[in-house]
Amino acid sequence: MHSQPLFSVEDPCELARWMRAYPLATLVAVTPTGLEANLLPLEVVDVVETGERQVHVQLKGHVARNHALSQIGSAGAQVLVVFQSPNAYISPRWYVNGQRSGRLAPSWNYVAVEARGRMRLVDDGEWLRRHLSALTLAQESHRTAPWSLADATPAFVDEAAARLIGLEIDVEQLAGKRFLSQQRTEADRRSLVAHLAQELSGAARDVSALIPPSSPPKTVEKDG
Repeated sequence: MHSQPLFSVEDPCELARWMRAYPLATLVAVTPTGLEANLLPLEVVDVVETGERQVHVQLKGHVARNHALSQIGSAGAQVLVVFQSPNAYISPRWYVNGQRSGRLAPSWNYVAVEARGRMRLVDDGEWLRRHLSALTLAQESHRTAPWSLADATPAFVDEAAARLIGLEIDVEQLAGKRFLSQQRTEADRRSLVAHLAQELSGAARDVSALIPPSSPPKTVEKDG
């Protein structure tokens, strides 16, 4: 992922938070039929070693047994996974500064995380149940009446799990990019937030909530 230092995010804990916030990822792999990209909801598991403060990230997912990803081998397949936040077009007319000079161009705001690693298949019913429960809990826990796997009949869950196979990806490289107009003035960023909040697109309004109007602290700016 190409990224200038101002926009790069390197903190694995922050990257894990972004991945959890937007779990529907694009997984790219070489399958028996060639290069293939698939949208999959992924569970993010990070393990912190307190002594060294090292963070190891693992991704868990699932596909149907007849899916092309289930045919690429039981272990060691290299994959690329991209997580992306809502994104929005930025009109040059929204910038407060630079209108007279005309030195302005359209832009696009977004946050993205790229993970590279090796994938292995997991053919284990109990593993699948735990994984499906975790995926569901992540989306349902904030609801007044959350749905859980226990609300489905055991027979239905068994039948569904039997049609699936699990995926585990041990992440070897993790990179992130936060492109949210950090290079613009505070006046420009406040103008962007106000205009995005008025757009018809729900994604644009979501992006308006991601842009920090004020200049970020130096320690944060160093990360992206």
